[in-house]
Amino acid sequence: MPRPVRIIGWWMVLMLLAVVRGATAQVDPVAVQQQWLDALARGDVAGALALLTDDAVIDAPSGTCLPAPCVGKAAIRKDLERLVADTSRRVTPLHTYVAGPLLVTQFDARNDRIRQAGVERILIWTIREMRGDKIAVIRCCLADRTDPQTARFLDWERTHPPQP
Repeated sequence: MPRPVRIIGWWMVLMLLAVVRGATAQVDPVAVQQQWLDALARGDVAGALALLTDDAVIDAPSGTCLPAPCVGKAAIRKDLERLVADTSRRVTPLHTYVAGPLLVTQFDARNDRIRQAGVERILIWTIREMRGDKIAVIRCCLADRTDPQTARFLDWERTHPPQP
């Protein structure tokens, strides 16, 4: 009789470990970031907003989130609508580094304005802060000034400010 009890005991331990492991499994922040990018690429503003916390912040030096960061989904919606309206916009993650709830990603960014500057693409960095399975903060876009195309774009942009 002791032998079956031991088997049942191990069975219970394995079941508990599976339950605990499933309950404590971390959300993959890179997957959430990709879902965010995919929603924007599809023009799905509601889908992108669903991946944000209610009090999310976008701190970006362009669009409606300039000169002050956009706080909350209502303010962010306007900026996302602006982004998806630019059908020439293509953003591709190149490298992503994850440290706990933080993601630091280098992107290849392309659009008509960048091509107007005589370059094909620019390289930018963003920082995303996760809260659970949602994006809480997006800090964008730190230009990679060491990249020749990005540096050329930044020089051009100083003399060709965006029109509102």
